[in-house]
Amino acid sequence: MFAPVGAASAQTRTVGISVGNTFTYSVTVSWSSNDPSATPPSGLVELNKTQWLKVAVVAISGTNITGQLTSQYKNGTEMTSGGWIDVDTGASVNLTTWFVSANLGRGDLMYTLSPYNTTAINETISRAYSSGVRDTNHVDLTSTSTSSLGNLSVATNLYWDKSTGAVVEFSTGESNQTGTYTITWLEGLQISDSSVWTVPEFPLWTTPLIIFSALAVIITIKKQCRKPLR
Repeated sequence: MFAPVGAASAQTRTVGISVGNTFTYSVTVSWSSNDPSATPPSGLVELNKTQWLKVAVVAISGTNITGQLTSQYKNGTEMTSGGWIDVDTGASVNLTTWFVSANLGRGDLMYTLSPYNTTAINETISRAYSSGVRDTNHVDLTSTSTSSLGNLSVATNLYWDKSTGAVVEFSTGESNQTGTYTITWLEGLQISDSSVWTVPEFPLWTTPLIIFSALAVIITIKKQCRKPLR
């Protein structure tokens, strides 16, 4: 998934957030198929039940961030789990790619250990959010492949706030064509609130944003979507 995207430069890794910071995200899910017998993969169905996700930072030690992830479901129930990520190496449990080092720039690696040490920031660009315009670090992971089973196209985009390293946008989608049938799905998260930034009374402008989902869920969905349709 994490393919080389350009030469990487050395960068000191630092945590850009503080204990007590919170980040809340809304969820976007879509799925379609022209095969009447096809059904959405279970991982996508489960994600579609989620109203929002919140990450609260509970501890910081060196480059390691410990967080609490809360899922609010559309039926009003909640589920909370713990997790952590090292913004230097990329090692993590439950918080994969939610945070990177603060103040990365074009050419800097996402993390320093495999499988992330061949993936660099594509660009640093300004994007508009409810909190205002933020400088973001963007990684574009797009791939296509053709096999005897058909054609597969995968597009994944991640954006982190440059100054904090917190994810602000994530989207991943796939188009899988097998014979005359095509499955297309998309999932993402959109940052809707954060204790780090003050939301202005009159934002400069808004743009449609789709963002991040847990990597483990994405991998499961991809495996299921790539199976030949029956």
